[in-house]
Amino acid sequence: MAGSKKKPLTLAEKIRASANDGAEVQTPLATNDRIIARVTDGIYREPWAAFRELIANSYDADAKSVVVETGAPEFDKIVIRDDGNGMSPDTLAYVLQNIGGSSKRTQAGELLHTVSTANRELSPKGRPLIGKIGIGLFAVAQLTQHFQIITKAKGERLRSSATVLLKTHNEQNMAKMEPGEEYTAGIAKIISEEVNESELDSQGTTIVLYELRPEIRKSMQSLQTWQASLATGPDGKPVAPKPIYHSGILPNLLDIQPNGLKASFPWGQGDSSREKFAKLADAAQDASTRVSKPANLDHFDEYLKLIWKLSLSLPLKYIGQHPFDFKGSSTVSFFRLPRGKGQAVELELSDDETLREQLGLKSGLSNNEDTFDVFVDDVLISRPIRLPETIRKQHRIGQPVVLAAKVEAPFSAEDFERSGGELSFEAYLYWNSQIVPKDTAGVLVRVKEASGTLFDQRFFNYQVSEQTRLGQITAEIFVLKGLDGAINIDRESFNYSHPHYLYIQKWMHKALRLLVNRLKAIAKEDKSREDEKKRQASLAARIGKANAIWEERLGADSELPLPKSATLAAPVKEVGNTTIDWPEEDLKSESEIANALAIVLQAYGVLDELSPEDRGNLIKDIIEIFSQ
Repeated sequence: MAGSKKKPLTLAEKIRASANDGAEVQTPLATNDRIIARVTDGIYREPWAAFRELIANSYDADAKSVVVETGAPEFDKIVIRDDGNGMSPDTLAYVLQNIGGSSKRTQAGELLHTVSTANRELSPKGRPLIGKIGIGLFAVAQLTQHFQIITKAKGERLRSSATVLLKTHNEQNMAKMEPGEEYTAGIAKIISEEVNESELDSQGTTIVLYELRPEIRKSMQSLQTWQASLATGPDGKPVAPKPIYHSGILPNLLDIQPNGLKASFPWGQGDSSREKFAKLADAAQDASTRVSKPANLDHFDEYLKLIWKLSLSLPLKYIGQHPFDFKGSSTVSFFRLPRGKGQAVELELSDDETLREQLGLKSGLSNNEDTFDVFVDDVLISRPIRLPETIRKQHRIGQPVVLAAKVEAPFSAEDFERSGGELSFEAYLYWNSQIVPKDTAGVLVRVKEASGTLFDQRFFNYQVSEQTRLGQITAEIFVLKGLDGAINIDRESFNYSHPHYLYIQKWMHKALRLLVNRLKAIAKEDKSREDEKKRQASLAARIGKANAIWEERLGADSELPLPKSATLAAPVKEVGNTTIDWPEEDLKSESEIANALAIVLQAYGVLDELSPEDRGNLIKDIIEIFSQ
């Protein structure tokens, strides 16, 4: 029709066209809600959390491998590279124009191939999705305002590159916005190029972070830690210990280190990526027993702490076996919660039976086809939780104790308004005489195998005073369904009023109480056994001494009144040729003392002139005098 206007190109169409004309496409970064604008100022408390979100995005994109290159100790540029599904121009356009409007778990996700067509709660290849609200990519705002996204989907002929410049949030400018006007979080400049036929099946996303915020660089360089270690307090001692293991110090970063300081890692140059992390975990356990405040891994600098925290939070395999894979042949005591009221119930496992098999636990089931490897500067990280099968230091409770459970909360899927949907989880509580390193004492909650909260050493604000025992317990909760709605936007805390959180909190407090009661009972039983053993040894010694006096007085050939190891429940009736009638009062608790007295007194002939009744009363009276 004459005079009709041509429909403007969508952002995705513009990105595709740039492959033909080489023209750069520019677009504002839009949000679905003004409040999401604050995301571009950073919502995470520590740098490691921003890395966690970016790696979680790779997991949701079905990546098998993620490589993080930090450029330590300079930290000038950081690269996160994965072999995941990548993004088509359509998906990239959606991400840039919908901060806070994730396509995951939605119909849009099916169209953009970010979710499974069979189940929107799963990734295209079937992984439970971690991401939810669409801010993971902009976690980089915590680290920098300048970054680049290079991405390509399998079968896609175009590789797209978006250079993003974020704006700092300004409340005054927000107030001037018109009703309905979207906040512009920054500018993205995008260009795409056609790939060779040989690269058609390639896929993945690379994120490059430029010009890290100065305070972030100082944090990752552990500047504050080093300054504290070089400063002295009123007592003349350093304010803080120097890190034993660190990534090094750049020349002139500290006045006292004009030539810098070479890195000191717990691994060697010839170690493999897997061996490096194993030695890092060993160092965490070894050094944490020798520093004054091991709870915060003070012997690590911030860089190594970042690696450690990432290893705890991501959906990775354990450095050792999964806690549910303990076997009955192990030297560990196993318990479960009672089905109603009562005490924890001891589990009887056959030698080859696992805790998982006994209780029907699903978390951490091995799936060799679905690998997810994360490398941080050539260190292949794993969950650094190793639960020994033996006691770390001598204790009355002679072996580790594990309490495990599988829980289906009484929330129905139909009752969303009240409960927030279904809730099911699996959990274990592990006790040992010492938890090393100390920062793994507490409870860690994993939702879809990922966690942002790390270990809560207060166990959801447990009010009972059990400080010593709480420091000897490590626990993990694996949430299979639910709790997503209770996770705050930073994924590092919970909405403490959410029904799912409240249920888990109450459950944990009950489990703690039952475990502690069981531990006390085990310790009490052991003390009773020890006390009885000591008592028996003491009584046998008394009889032995009395018999020795008998032999000394009457000769070695005389027949002993009692065997040397005798421990009788009641006083003897005859000693030598002397009969004793004990008084009616019960003397069972003093029987061995009575027997020893009878032997000694008869050895000296004291009982010969007394009647059988007086003999018993005499010994009884002597015992009473010395028991006052």
